[in-house]
Amino acid sequence: MPDYEAWMKLFSIPRPNGSAAERRTERAITRRLAALGIPYEIHTFRSYPYIWQCIGLWLIVSRTALVMAVWLGWGWAALLIALLSLPGGIADVAFHFPLISWPGNQPAHNILLHFSPPRPEQEIILSAHYDTKTEWLDHRQRMFFVKNLPLGILLSVLLGILGAMQATLPDNQPSLNEVIAWSSYLLGIPLLFLAWGLGLHFILGALRKPSQGAVDDGAACAILLSLAEHYHHNPSALQRTRLTVALFSGEEINMQGSRAYVQSRNWPLPTAALNQEVMGQNGAYVIWERDGTVFKLRPNSPAVIEAVSSAVRQVTGETPLLVGPVTSDGGSFSSAGIPAATLGTYDLNLRDRGFHCASDHLGRVVMSRLPEAVRIAIRFVEMLDTREFAFPEPTSR
Repeated sequence: MPDYEAWMKLFSIPRPNGSAAERRTERAITRRLAALGIPYEIHTFRSYPYIWQCIGLWLIVSRTALVMAVWLGWGWAALLIALLSLPGGIADVAFHFPLISWPGNQPAHNILLHFSPPRPEQEIILSAHYDTKTEWLDHRQRMFFVKNLPLGILLSVLLGILGAMQATLPDNQPSLNEVIAWSSYLLGIPLLFLAWGLGLHFILGALRKPSQGAVDDGAACAILLSLAEHYHHNPSALQRTRLTVALFSGEEINMQGSRAYVQSRNWPLPTAALNQEVMGQNGAYVIWERDGTVFKLRPNSPAVIEAVSSAVRQVTGETPLLVGPVTSDGGSFSSAGIPAATLGTYDLNLRDRGFHCASDHLGRVVMSRLPEAVRIAIRFVEMLDTREFAFPEPTSR
């Protein structure tokens, strides 16, 4: 019988990326797996743990320099600053290129567990993440700035153009110069508000009382490790399926761990993935219909959604809510063409709020829901393993 409380003790402390606490948590997980006799594999990747702090600083410094360049009449230099400011952050988040997030890069580790019959015909990956994050604003407050990213990009471009116009207009047109000056103030003030608001959000999270990460995503980790105990003791339960249980680092820093894992693999077998987020709360089960970043969202696999919905109904008698979108490790699989979905829960009072802050603590986890979630995962795997549900087809990238 899995000891859910013992697992949850490992996942009720702050463990931000790149920290000693994250490394201690990793060692605690692997020590407990070794004590239980469950084999595991470590996947090492290059992590950029300070991506959000770097982007926050870049937003503040570059946009402030741009606005001041226009206000002070630097001319073509303002356009150059505008053009140089745009790739920073976009390259790191949208294209996963560490243009400005490279300081402090270091090795990080995913923990992988494999269970398989002798000749597997397909693979199922069940995943969660064991890193945490603490932010200055909550999700709803942060969303104001995230939704206005396109506006911030547009304002940056327009200010750069105004700077270039300053350098080309003759001095004998004071009325047009005055229009440009007033336009620079009307565009510069909201850009400073957006840049400083989002930038300080990224930088000042360390000043808040930290999140324990018990819900996001400790409960899911405890569920999957308990599931691993089940298959360790019942190896014959899998007929056709290689089952991989993956605990990822780096989810809170733009899904770096899961993306590195997906890119490191070849995929000789048909594969499907079910990611788990914010499990063990007291409300309804939810399945997110879309996954990805602010720059690109992809639909999750209808076949995986249908299978996990059926598993939830069979175990609990309730139909999960279809909601969305989400930014999670599931998106790393979808972006590689692997059919995937993400399962989670809502809080009856907070719904989808209260993460990345002190309200994410062990007391919020309903312990009785952890074995229930294990039964859901077992049923999900069983339905695909026995072909009760047709195995999902690859999706378009």
